[in-house]
Amino acid sequence: MNMDRLILVGITIIAILAFVTLIPKNRAREAWVILLFLQVITWPAGLFVVEMGWIKYPVQLLADTNQYNRTSLTFEFFVFPIVAIIFSLYFPKVGKLGALIYYVCFTGFFTILEVIIEKTTRLVDYHGWTWYWTFITVNITLFINHKYYLWFKQKLITVNSK
Repeated sequence: MNMDRLILVGITIIAILAFVTLIPKNRAREAWVILLFLQVITWPAGLFVVEMGWIKYPVQLLADTNQYNRTSLTFEFFVFPIVAIIFSLYFPKVGKLGALIYYVCFTGFFTILEVIIEKTTRLVDYHGWTWYWTFITVNITLFINHKYYLWFKQKLITVNSK
């Protein structure tokens, strides 16, 4: 196993641990809604960006993945949705300025990690894509996903289970 795949395994393990430890069991239903709705956004968006040639993912967790899906399976379907769950479930009850700061800090940290990964590994290669596109698109995606989550939560009927 090469170092890039080892990094993907590590990222996957961290994401699983975050999912298990940071998501309360009583909010699992909400978490699944966030995860599934985000995948509705990230799958076509990821395919579009890859098909346009702006980003390439030369190394995948599963060796033959690029033959049938050139987006990052680990990022689009696993890591980013878990990040979105944590983002929405722990969204602070603050004013607009506080919410803006939360978005910028969350997305900024995520963008910095992607830039480091792009510069130091073969997991992602930018071709006409830059860090600020990541920052903008992640912000927009989290915003849309969080608004959907808030709408869903208003319609949610809670059931007491024993």
